[in-house]
Amino acid sequence: MKMYRLMHHQRYVFQNQKLLPLTYTCMRFQIQEGKKIEKHRISNIKSYWFDKYINYIKNYEQVLEKNFPKTMHVYRIFSIGTKDFIQDVKKFLLVMKKQNIDGDGNLTADELRLNYTMRKDLIKIFPVLLISAIPFTNYIIFPLAYYFPRYLLTSHYWTLQQKLDFMLLDHKKRLKHNRPLFRCMQAELNNIKNQTLKLKWSGIIACLGSGTHPNVKDIIACSELFAGPPYSLNSLKRKHTKELLGIYNISTWTPFKRKKLTERAMLIKRMDQAIQKEGGPTTMSNDEIRWALSFRGVSPATMSLESMRNWLEQWFIISNTVEENTVSLLLHSPILLAYNHPTNWILLYT
Repeated sequence: MKMYRLMHHQRYVFQNQKLLPLTYTCMRFQIQEGKKIEKHRISNIKSYWFDKYINYIKNYEQVLEKNFPKTMHVYRIFSIGTKDFIQDVKKFLLVMKKQNIDGDGNLTADELRLNYTMRKDLIKIFPVLLISAIPFTNYIIFPLAYYFPRYLLTSHYWTLQQKLDFMLLDHKKRLKHNRPLFRCMQAELNNIKNQTLKLKWSGIIACLGSGTHPNVKDIIACSELFAGPPYSLNSLKRKHTKELLGIYNISTWTPFKRKKLTERAMLIKRMDQAIQKEGGPTTMSNDEIRWALSFRGVSPATMSLESMRNWLEQWFIISNTVEENTVSLLLHSPILLAYNHPTNWILLYT
């Protein structure tokens, strides 16, 4: 009855709003306020559920991590690795463009490294991408890639420990060519006609044979031997060339072997120049200097940062004296500077 009277009263006021303006205004204000309160209440409810949904989405990964840790670990490896891989591909394309315009001389050390590693990475991962494009094969190829990352995936998908382990395994494989290469160098001693150079070089060979390393100045004094017989690239015997390819992890089945070796030597020299131009070894990160040492024939495992820098500085002294006709000296420097290095021997025989 009261409700009926209230409705009747409101109806009367609306019908006579011109006669009762104040009453009409008050009632209209009350109705609008009621609508605002109702709207605000609905908005609060929506905000509450929306916030809960957002929090659920944010914590969903943690829920999956808790319930399916191994699956999430695999997912994270592939998702992060793919992002890094795509990012490096984009950088690689920019480097290639820069290389075509300005040449190799203007590339930074990082760009030279990326230009070298990315070509191999693309060749390595291409079969995985090709097979995974076939319907339903991704259920097979990705688990295989996860369990055999060294052979089927690039370093973008490796953990920090895997990167170190795989680098050392590759380095150990290359070190197996050190002794045969040293024997080849030793065998050419009697073919040196210049007696002064022969005497100096015999001292270097004796130094390496006794378990130490020759002085950098003595090595540079014998650089003439690498411009012609017996140690220039065009003068090397087949076995000597084979072992030299081995320490740089270049396939012995590759055509134009001497050209490949020359290209590798020039790449190393350009990297050396770029590093020095950018401030030298002191400006390099741990990862960069470790890779640089391994690439030049020294195992960086257990080496201190200072000793790595010192060794690289010694390498640069030789590299700076190398010219196009003596690139063979740079290629033989892993033997001259690292043949008896303790980290190499430890890695080789463990």
